[in-house]
Amino acid sequence: MENTFYWRNKVAVVTGASVGIGASTALELANAGMVVVGLARRVELIEALKNQVSGEGQIFARKCDLNDEEQLTSTFSWIRENFEAIHVLVCNAGILKANFLSESHTKDIKELFDTNVVATASCLREALKHMAAVKGRGHIVVMNSVLGHRIPEVPVPLFSVYPATKHAITALCQTVRQEIHFLKLNIKLTSICPGMVDTDFLSVYSQAVAELPKLQAKDVAKAVLYALDTPDGVQVEDIILQQMRQVN
Repeated sequence: MENTFYWRNKVAVVTGASVGIGASTALELANAGMVVVGLARRVELIEALKNQVSGEGQIFARKCDLNDEEQLTSTFSWIRENFEAIHVLVCNAGILKANFLSESHTKDIKELFDTNVVATASCLREALKHMAAVKGRGHIVVMNSVLGHRIPEVPVPLFSVYPATKHAITALCQTVRQEIHFLKLNIKLTSICPGMVDTDFLSVYSQAVAELPKLQAKDVAKAVLYALDTPDGVQVEDIILQQMRQVN
């Protein structure tokens, strides 16, 4: 990333930064020169990322269970006190439970909505309040899914309510953009919607998706950088990306 990158030396908060897309995004942003605050329950995995930073930025780790309201709000307060500003928020934290709805326990259904929707909305609320108060330029990136736009026909549809949580995120992004516009804030909001990504996230599907083409976590992180690097006044609202099949 060239030194003309606007967000160089500015603060990015990345949720679910311990593994997969979140870890790759934290590294990409740090290598582009940003100060990254990574949030996750397994904070030791974020600490380990610090040694992988090859650019001018830094990664700081903060343990946080986003399903715990007190932890979430106190973490955002800690970030504001220690870093003064939140310029970029990447809402990446999410879970997947592969099952038929007819066999899903209510506890699992609630956990999916609590983590994928409620926690995301709470992070958006906290970041928006801060960005509005400092009246600066900001950018929010929400890690959505292609399942937030369409649900493909598959041999064994073990989706349960996961696509429903992602459709909720699609709607949430649209309503928050309207709120940002109404409040006259200089904040962009981008929804990143990858197809299958080759991370531990897919382990719940075992061999069912083994032969299907998959993106790499770094591909998605590059999409985050692309959205961030657009000129002021240009908003990329949605990015849908899929791995192409290899042609021999």
